[in-house]
Amino acid sequence: MTERILITGSNRGIGLALVKEYLKRGANVIAACRKPDAANDLNQLKAANSDSLTIVQLDISNEESISNAAQSISEQFNSLDVLINNAGINSTVPEARNLGQLTNEGMGQVVVTNAIAPVIVTQALMNLLRQGTNPRMVMVSSRMGSVTHAGGNAIAYRMSKAAMNMAAKVLSQQMNGITVITTHPGHVATDMGGASAPVTPAQSAAGLADVIDGLIPQQTGKFYNYTGEEIPW
Repeated sequence: MTERILITGSNRGIGLALVKEYLKRGANVIAACRKPDAANDLNQLKAANSDSLTIVQLDISNEESISNAAQSISEQFNSLDVLINNAGINSTVPEARNLGQLTNEGMGQVVVTNAIAPVIVTQALMNLLRQGTNPRMVMVSSRMGSVTHAGGNAIAYRMSKAAMNMAAKVLSQQMNGITVITTHPGHVATDMGGASAPVTPAQSAAGLADVIDGLIPQQTGKFYNYTGEEIPW
């Protein structure tokens, strides 16, 4: 049976690369993004893969948008096999990065978008996942969220990814029957990672897809690099 994969933040970067990778693997992909009409690359893929790619509007920072997206998806599909919570932000404003300049607002937006929103998205789609085959929920996090590897600045981003990792760990114990993991996609050459980053989006997506496709229930609650190695929390 063809797998159904839902990917958030699918209009660019790692999310778009994951869409391309899973289309190559013959999956039925549901690509969610904030502004579908402006997602030119995604719409070009849709034109070439009309039977296997569905585009859904989803702003993960807006609960009404999450609810509407979940309703739209449930009207078109009766199950999901994989949910990849990829959408996120990395604020460069000093109010979210530098001690002495931090503010509630500057830090809060990053934490809400990267840590809280994916949990609300997962909650909205949980019943569809429960109907899937070998259902899996994946958080695209970062090694920067590992307490073991903590250092440097970007405090709000690091905090948000640590919170995302904790959410995945807790959800892995509550979402019985659904395998839940968190992942590090590598330092990827995207708008967020910078053009000089050593890993291409295609390399990251292929590695992540290999990890996701090979998941078994006994791996729930773990943290994996895109290359397959387990990362310490």
